[in-house]
Amino acid sequence: MMNYQGTQTLDHPVQRVWDALLDPAVLRESIAGCESFERTSDNEFASKVKVSIGPVSARFASTMTLADMAAPHALTLNFAGQGGVPGFGKGQARVTLAEHNPAQTQLKWEAHAQVGGKLAQLGSRLIEGSVRKMSESFFECFAAQLSRQDEPVARSTAEVATEDCGASAASTTRTGAAVESLRASGRTSR
Repeated sequence: MMNYQGTQTLDHPVQRVWDALLDPAVLRESIAGCESFERTSDNEFASKVKVSIGPVSARFASTMTLADMAAPHALTLNFAGQGGVPGFGKGQARVTLAEHNPAQTQLKWEAHAQVGGKLAQLGSRLIEGSVRKMSESFFECFAAQLSRQDEPVARSTAEVATEDCGASAASTTRTGAAVESLRASGRTSR
């Protein structure tokens, strides 16, 4: 089991951040490699996500379930994905929101993940670095989505997010070297 955590201060009120955490469009744009993301029930979503870690690439059929909801301050995201022969991934992320001031929210997250199949055979350093970066990327892209929704732009949010979040996160997960470089520079949270 791999464990990760992080904290971000967002320039948005708690309710706005909470609403975005429940918005399928925002979540879709926040997940690197996400090809589809749809609500299947009040608290469950289904998605297709393309993931590349080292030499292994796969499309995962995934589910995400919202649990332990204490609106608008905390929830747990339970996720599971099956990628066929390359393997599977599962885990959860506990997200808490606290008012920093009326216009800012402190978002804290703690994630736990597990992989199996060919993915698990790649080596713990490569896997852990890649999964850590994917977790961090989700919350960075989530914050960017909130900011972009406030900006008047000529292009759609989906176009901008695909360029900035999806492309950079996907390329980072392709090699462990990029993750290790980020870790060495101190830009990742532990």
